[in-house]
Parts: sequence; C-alpha cells; structure tokens
Amino acid sequence: MPVGEPRSTLPCDMIDTHARHTPTPVHRREAAASRNGRTPDDELIESADIALGVLAGKWKLHLLCSMARGIHRHSRLLDRLPGGSKKVMTDTLRGMERDGLVERRVYAEVPPRVEYRLTRLGWTTTDLLVSLAAWGDDYGGDVLLARRSAMHPSFTNSEEVSA
Repeated sequence: MPVGEPRSTLPCDMIDTHARHTPTPVHRREAAASRNGRTPDDELIESADIALGVLAGKWKLHLLCSMARGIHRHSRLLDRLPGGSKKVMTDTLRGMERDGLVERRVYAEVPPRVEYRLTRLGWTTTDLLVSLAAWGDDYGGDVLLARRSAMHPSFTNSEEVSA
C-alpha cells in the first residue's frame, strides 16, 4: 500500500484481509450474495432494475418533478405534460400510487377535486432525479457526440471543435 494512501480508497481485493475495517453496505451485499449463491453483480443489477422500473414510464419524471414543486391538482398536472393525454396520465398516476410513490385524495365537492401528493417513499426519488440530472449535465454532450459519431463514422470530435 502506498504511503499515505487511505485504506478506504483501495479496491476490496487489495485490502489486507487481516486488517479490521468497517463493513459498508457494499460489503454486506457481497457477503449476503455469496451466502445465497448469487454474485454481487446480480444483487446490484436487481436493485438497479427495481429503481429504474419505478422511474421508467410515460410522464413519471414530469409528474414526480411537478409534485415535488407543489403541483397537486389533477388538471394542473395534466397542463404540465407536453402533449400528454388525460388517460395516460391517470394510468401513470395510478401505477405510481400502486408503487407507493403518491397518494390520491378525492374531495367531496362539485365538481370533484382530485389531488396527488408524494408519499415519504415518493420524496426519496427526488435525490435520484437530481443525480440523474447531474449525470445528464456532465455527460449528455458526450452521449450526443458518441451517437452522432456512430451515425456518421467520418464525424470526429475535431470537426466539432473547429466548427
């Protein structure tokens, strides 16, 4: 180990097995995976699939952001969806309700008033959205450049810089 190198920055396979260290969630996941015959990658992929399944879907990101910003009325949520239909939005909201992300409240008024609010679980998705947005800000240009290069193999980064 290089002098002055903190132990926590070394990969797991480089840590002295006789040294004491505090198990992290990753270490606990690896230990549990080895006990049940699954690899740590299997556990990671399964957990990521759950998170992506909750976030993926027509208008889910728009609806989560709108509700986090204080928009709760059904009609106002629909106004925030560019080209969204009432049926698709209602189906999406019902799915989010089923997943425990939102709660639906119907008020006994004429005309009926329906509001949706993020649950405690729903609020936890806002950290994911902020992280995804930061990744998009940092690497979205690289992805677009790679896609453009794949579509036009003669296109290079130097041509973009000189343009």
